[in-house]
Amino acid sequence: MLVRAARVEDVPHAARVHHESSEAAYAGVPNAPTLARREGLWREVLANPERWPYVVESEREVVGVLIIGPASEEADAGELYAIYVHPSWWGTGAAQRLIDCAHEQLATRFRRAVLTVLASNPRARRFYERNGWVLEQVKSEPQPLFGGAPTEVALYRKSLD
Repeated sequence: MLVRAARVEDVPHAARVHHESSEAAYAGVPNAPTLARREGLWREVLANPERWPYVVESEREVVGVLIIGPASEEADAGELYAIYVHPSWWGTGAAQRLIDCAHEQLATRFRRAVLTVLASNPRARRFYERNGWVLEQVKSEPQPLFGGAPTEVALYRKSLD
């Protein structure tokens, strides 16, 4: 498996991985984005210099995606915005490669990082905790990707020193 910076030609593949992984992880969450909306999101991410997208591929097939960058609500912190691995690749080490990349890249610019994850995703929460992320709080807040509906999210922090 190879982790590399995402490119424009990755958009349909990254969107598919993001969509199918999200559908599997968040089954039943109302107002989830469509595949077409996710393609638009990936085009926006690639055009935004404040977001640093990566993919992990196996035999030239994109199997996972990562988006990191400066924290949107905290000065001097990095943020892990998204990490998704196609469900058929869960448990293969692809997610570990992506989070290792996130830690390494964020540590070159920041001393600490934050992330939020839906509180109802225990698999992801265990993954983050195994990788040194510490739960700070669970709160309900509007989620633009889910139609603005209030959703419980878990806020995690990690020291990058």
